[in-house]
Amino acid sequence: MKKNKRDVFLCGLMIIWLTGCGLLVKTIPLGQIVSTTPQDHFIAVDGTNYHYTEYPAAGQNVFLLHGFASSTYTWDEIAPILHSQGYHVWALDMKGFGWSDKPYDSSYDPITLMEEVNTWMDAVGLTDVVFAGNSLGGAIAVLMAIEHPERVGRMVLIDAAGYPMKKPFIIKLAKIPFSGTTMQLTFGRWLVRMNLKEVFYDDEKVTRERVDAYYDRLRSENSLEAQVSLAKSLDFDSFGKYTCRIPGIQKHTLIIWGENDKWIPLEIGQRFKHDLPNATLKVIPSCGHIPQEEYPEITAEVLLNFLSETR
Repeated sequence: MKKNKRDVFLCGLMIIWLTGCGLLVKTIPLGQIVSTTPQDHFIAVDGTNYHYTEYPAAGQNVFLLHGFASSTYTWDEIAPILHSQGYHVWALDMKGFGWSDKPYDSSYDPITLMEEVNTWMDAVGLTDVVFAGNSLGGAIAVLMAIEHPERVGRMVLIDAAGYPMKKPFIIKLAKIPFSGTTMQLTFGRWLVRMNLKEVFYDDEKVTRERVDAYYDRLRSENSLEAQVSLAKSLDFDSFGKYTCRIPGIQKHTLIIWGENDKWIPLEIGQRFKHDLPNATLKVIPSCGHIPQEEYPEITAEVLLNFLSETR
């Protein structure tokens, strides 16, 4: 039985490969962006070239951090809304993501990424920000509040990772032997579309434009290898030494959660609400894992209401 399943799986991979996926995908060189905007910037920090977007304004700094297999693109719709209200908005592609460098033989575990985000923030002069993170970015926001509290004035957790949970299929897939080779063989728009349909509640919002935005960034040099490396390092069961310190975080925190998140279920958001002493939970109905893309106007409104509150 196991042999038959294996044969079917291998046959499926062969069909996908023969239909023009995987190794036939054209790689985008590092440092190259498909289309640039005035908000796009690069800065070299400790030998890594980081891409970030910036919307300058006189108001408070709001820092936005993406999740697994994502990038600054995930904030493209809400960043201008925040900026229009006078906030200075920043969004970063972490090492291994988006248009930032993806060095070979580098560490992509969450602790390393958190320390590198801290170094990048130092390089651009950011401290005491409103730190908003989605998914993996939310976990890094929590780690930052624990390890470098001076960086975080207030915290926003959007469908954030951090507590033990059932891992999504794509992350489980990355842990199997030869997963890097498998990804190289099978990667294509079909895989991007499949994953986006998992994280969106409304499939109609998984447009070709959105698929292409993710696809283009994931076909940049060494991107797939970086995603696999990160996925293999994800072990939130071992985060006990950090999660036990969450009740000690005194930052005013807004928790935003998609009611129908298949990747990180609402009970994780409720646990954050229970453990964080100064937290408010806002649940968005008929919404998946990335509210900032599925309902950008609602997400921005909730966030702006939080920002307008007196600390």
